[in-house]
Amino acid sequence: MLATQDDLHTLSSTYSKLLKRGFGKGPETCFTVFKGNKLYVYIRNFMTPAEEILYNKHQNNLITEFRTSVIQSLSEELLQESSKLLGVQFESFYQDWNYDTNSGMLLLVSNSVKLDLKTEEKGSEGVTKVIRTIGTQFHKLPVALRTVPSPTNSYAVEATGVLLPLENFIYERGQMDLLFTQARNIKKGYMTHKSIFEEALNRSIEDIFIMWDYVENKNYLIFILGRLN
Repeated sequence: MLATQDDLHTLSSTYSKLLKRGFGKGPETCFTVFKGNKLYVYIRNFMTPAEEILYNKHQNNLITEFRTSVIQSLSEELLQESSKLLGVQFESFYQDWNYDTNSGMLLLVSNSVKLDLKTEEKGSEGVTKVIRTIGTQFHKLPVALRTVPSPTNSYAVEATGVLLPLENFIYERGQMDLLFTQARNIKKGYMTHKSIFEEALNRSIEDIFIMWDYVENKNYLIFILGRLN
């Protein structure tokens, strides 16, 4: 099924309503894009007054734990609504939030949509090279990297084999606080070297999201690109 703009507009409205129900405050902006087998949900100005207080007190892990828990409680309904409206079965659900920019990204993945592998693998060798050289200053060298379909104003890379044995152990012990800190530091490292990625992409970068799958040992790195002049 090919998603129409009306379908995506309806879905964006549904997400806003469900997020407002879960947090008591909905995002000012929420829009969805279906690309390949992935649904991208970009969210801006989402922070609640309580989160803003915690952010100003540098309690980032506490905010992340709270927001992650609420979103996880809504994830089943979000998956169901997305599958029903778009006629595609979504199985996987990811999230990431940037409190500095008050922006967030939800990513839903469908295993039932067949992709053109040539399209899936097409991408900038420069970006993957930077990830292997710069990114590995902050995390394990991925076993594999591939560019995946993404909206026109973004660039997405799937990395597999990204976890160190210690990170697997920490996850199995349920010590998410340590993993939240590690994930945030990795993202800060990428932002510090943003100019190198901008050179590889030949575009400015407005935001970066990294979504971790500790069960499947992979992550999604998503660059939000600036507008073309």
